[in-house]
Amino acid sequence: MDPTIDSCTSKNHAPETISMDSSEQMIPPNKLLDKTNKIDIDKTKLTTNSSTSLTAQNSALLPGQVARVNLQQKPANSLANSSSSATGNPRNKTALAPGHSLMDWIRLGSSGVDLTGFKGVPQSITLKELAKHNQRNDAWIAIRGVVYNITRYMDFHPGGVPELMKGVGTDATKMFDDVHAWVNYQSILQKCVIGQLCRSKINEIIPNLNCKNSILSKILPTARGSTVEKIPKPLSSVLEIKTDWKQTTNSISFWYKPTPEQYSLTFRLICHSMTEFVINIHLPNGSIRHEYEMINKIQWPPQYRKSFDTMQLEFCFKKEDKKLWNSYGSRIVGTEKKEIGRIYRDWKVVSNKTLCESVNFLVLKADQYMEIIPVGRHVEVKINVSGTEVSRSYTPVPASFESNDESQQPSSDCICLIVKSYPDGALSPSLTSLQPGNYVTLSNCLGTFVIESFDEYKIVNMLAAGTGLTPMLGIIHRALARRNVSSINLLNFNREKKDIFYEEQLNNICLDTRVKVIHVLSQPKEPWEGKRGLVTENLIKEIIGVGSKQACVFTCGPVGFLSVTKGFLKNLGWNSSQMHEFNG
Repeated sequence: MDPTIDSCTSKNHAPETISMDSSEQMIPPNKLLDKTNKIDIDKTKLTTNSSTSLTAQNSALLPGQVARVNLQQKPANSLANSSSSATGNPRNKTALAPGHSLMDWIRLGSSGVDLTGFKGVPQSITLKELAKHNQRNDAWIAIRGVVYNITRYMDFHPGGVPELMKGVGTDATKMFDDVHAWVNYQSILQKCVIGQLCRSKINEIIPNLNCKNSILSKILPTARGSTVEKIPKPLSSVLEIKTDWKQTTNSISFWYKPTPEQYSLTFRLICHSMTEFVINIHLPNGSIRHEYEMINKIQWPPQYRKSFDTMQLEFCFKKEDKKLWNSYGSRIVGTEKKEIGRIYRDWKVVSNKTLCESVNFLVLKADQYMEIIPVGRHVEVKINVSGTEVSRSYTPVPASFESNDESQQPSSDCICLIVKSYPDGALSPSLTSLQPGNYVTLSNCLGTFVIESFDEYKIVNMLAAGTGLTPMLGIIHRALARRNVSSINLLNFNREKKDIFYEEQLNNICLDTRVKVIHVLSQPKEPWEGKRGLVTENLIKEIIGVGSKQACVFTCGPVGFLSVTKGFLKNLGWNSSQMHEFNG
């Protein structure tokens, strides 16, 4: 059995754990608490001592963009270029020795062992000093202005020691962002924080010294139930977007008309009252804030519609009074030339249904809040395990595939996630065990994938293995709404028939004559008349053909699947500009 296909059904495809590819431990469902008490799992029953309390001291050294959010507190409330996170996969690139799983690392960090080498006393480290610690048994690394002692972590890294050694003794921020931007490294390495990276000419370690121009960002409050981490990024271009409004007796609508350069915009809406709401528009070069005050009451949430041809987006609010207004009221406009950081918010479980064995469909809703997430982007889901935040990224899926009856579809302010559970998972068993009324913490939209860069192609091809299907659902939904798309082809790989999730919905999608879905099983255990076996060059050639200037290809699945598929596609004449892979 080829592991490139076997793993596609036994693993998921986004960062399930804090460290990419780490193994997991189950969190008992009875540890899931209500809204008043956040999800807080202390599986190992470890005793807190003076060393473990240093976490709080170390967290003060983390800059705003990597500051930890306290999930215990109520209210509480990465990135890709040639590839991006989909639904994450805790697959290991190297075999970890016994006793070196993620949970083992969490236990070590909570045991009182000093992982910093300075007994938790914050230091300021120069680049020259950092460069001295570049050995296997003396390994420091800097990421986003924070220096970590990763000597003890070497044997716990699923990517292997050689991968970590590439960044040891250096500022590895760029290398990290190129490979693992979605990984919540600040959580897994929080007990390893030595101090700040000081880019000065001083060549020695300076205890307890805050470097100039290295002022730590604060976690700033936004709307009720949220925290935000601001990442300053000076920009010079003008921030503006075309808007319009219209009304009927029953409703009032606000239109947003992006320019061709304003692609993959994120919209975040916050309701303050029945007459006041805010629309935040996040552009590539900053954000625009529209604060509305209506002259009469409206109903929340609004319905929204988007044209994937013109990119025009409409938010339509129902009126309480059912009459024409003289005006909509007033609007205050503000702009900020800063890149948005991660915003964490509590989301309530509306429903949780099983799609197939170990795969669930969750519908989540936040209080008086909605976010429009571009196709192919993802969100981070977080819970607390023995005092350490465990996170994983998931790509939201369209709600409209759930039912042909609009009245049965989730409301516009909901986010839908497809989650695969693993018996030894640190996060997924708890996530799939959530009941309606439970709460979970989600980040805002993350990632840099730009679907509009593929709009020139008339034929959309997709190769998905296991839960690699997840990001394809958004691509299919968008392609169906575009007039210039003439053909949509999906090769969906699984091990057995029972592993095919969303089969009914895919069959409904195929009622559109432009769509063709081919299921391929590697190990069918029951009569199967469809295609079987592993992904091969001949199979790809048969279904999607050789490279064409009118077509593009999206792939998602385990590392092995992506590797062999990429090779086959190149052999068939597909250019890298026509391809995009979603991976963990």
